[in-house]
Amino acid sequence: MKRSESDSASLSSTQRPDHAGKFIAVRDSRNRRLAGLYQRNGRYYVQLWIDRGGKKTARRFPLLREDVCPPRNLVEAKEAAEIKRNDRRENKLPTAGLKPIFADYQATYLAKAKVQRKGKDTLYNERLALARWAEHLGRVRVDRIITPLIVAFLERRLAGGTFVGKYLPPVTARTANLDLIVLRNVLNAALDDGHFLALPRMKAFEEKPTPKRPLLTPTEFERLLESAKNCSKNGEQFHDYLRFLAFSGAREAEALRIRWADVDVEDERVTIGADGLAKNGEARTIEFNAHLGALLREMDARRAPDCAWLFPSPQRGARDEHARTFRESLLLARKRRN
Repeated sequence: MKRSESDSASLSSTQRPDHAGKFIAVRDSRNRRLAGLYQRNGRYYVQLWIDRGGKKTARRFPLLREDVCPPRNLVEAKEAAEIKRNDRRENKLPTAGLKPIFADYQATYLAKAKVQRKGKDTLYNERLALARWAEHLGRVRVDRIITPLIVAFLERRLAGGTFVGKYLPPVTARTANLDLIVLRNVLNAALDDGHFLALPRMKAFEEKPTPKRPLLTPTEFERLLESAKNCSKNGEQFHDYLRFLAFSGAREAEALRIRWADVDVEDERVTIGADGLAKNGEARTIEFNAHLGALLREMDARRAPDCAWLFPSPQRGARDEHARTFRESLLLARKRRN
């Protein structure tokens, strides 16, 4: 016979079945109770008296080993409990309450002012990496992210698979390490926000050393410059660009974003990265050498009056914008040289 709804509602809380795991006091091999140690669903906890708003309150803390994994036996649990008691003495216990899940906190991380100051490309790559991590760790709370979860994700990246609905081929150790760096950034921010006290162990993969590229000799560089002049209709501009890179030491993308306002012909210096988009986010000033000074004066004498850039885009039309790349011209010049 089924109970009516009114009968079910009248059951006291003690009569209702309790399906949640209960805290059970831990006992040693001689059946003696170990003070403060409890176990629930196979996991060890320690009960400590803490000050919460001027009132002493008992609170149970889940125990973790030094590698941020749960203790596997009573000996490890007792050691972890002593560490937690020492944390209480040094006022290092984590804050009370549920911590945010990773999917929510990664959005909080991306909204932080110090993160927003990163370069546009860096932010774009971090968002892609965090979308993959959020798919893997989405419902896990930030203080429960442990080493095995991290390793499982990195192994998937190395093997290749479907991430955020898209198949990605196997990656190198370096690419997997870049994803790990992004996760470490988020967890460091959560650490600063007081959500936990120690990062899980995150060991990067060993990377193969970057192969050294042979540098061009002065003779080879001169041959490349000769090829650059006639490689395309933008040969003269590409010729200037190669010389500017060689004489200034600027990176490819940095050189393309330099304005004439960044060039001081009178004081003989040029500022690289004045737009704040340099690799390290800091501008640097280069003093003219004989070659760089001669080149910039030559370019200044024949520059377009309606363009603010050292290397304007050949397809800019009425727009004032810089060239995006000279890669195609470089390939043509190298082909002509060979």
